[in-house]
Amino acid sequence: MIAKTTILIMKSDSSGSSDLERVIGRAAVEAARMSSQASQAAKKILGDVSSEIGEVKSSDLAPIDLIEEDDELIVLVALPGASKEKIDLRVTEDSLYVDAKIAPREGKYLRRELGTMGRKRDIKLPIEVKPEQVKATFKDGILEVHLPKLVVVNAQRVQVD
Repeated sequence: MIAKTTILIMKSDSSGSSDLERVIGRAAVEAARMSSQASQAAKKILGDVSSEIGEVKSSDLAPIDLIEEDDELIVLVALPGASKEKIDLRVTEDSLYVDAKIAPREGKYLRRELGTMGRKRDIKLPIEVKPEQVKATFKDGILEVHLPKLVVVNAQRVQVD
């Protein structure tokens, strides 16, 4: 069996750049261009995800669970350190917005991961709900929101006489 080997002869030009450096540089530029094109294609397909969450840092997003029951959606939002008086909850037929301000504790921090600004979440609901009938409770750092589903009545056929 004969193996083929490609040898790249490294020559330097007047600028001191070798052939290998120029090849690697061109490859890096091409990779960056392809990455940019892939990102643009993903935005066309998926939309701009950052516009849904605004200027919120990923560490400021409150984790959620979204549960579907027969007649309602239930959203559980983790808001450790928040008080119910500092929770701003807004609901429309197709979205739920939560903003909880969290005050810093007194003392010298040796490590700080919870932050002090608060937690936010803007959730696009998969099913329309009745905002005027929403009920929410807050206990042990968990906001529990019950959102009754909007019942769509099917049209009835009417006989014309």
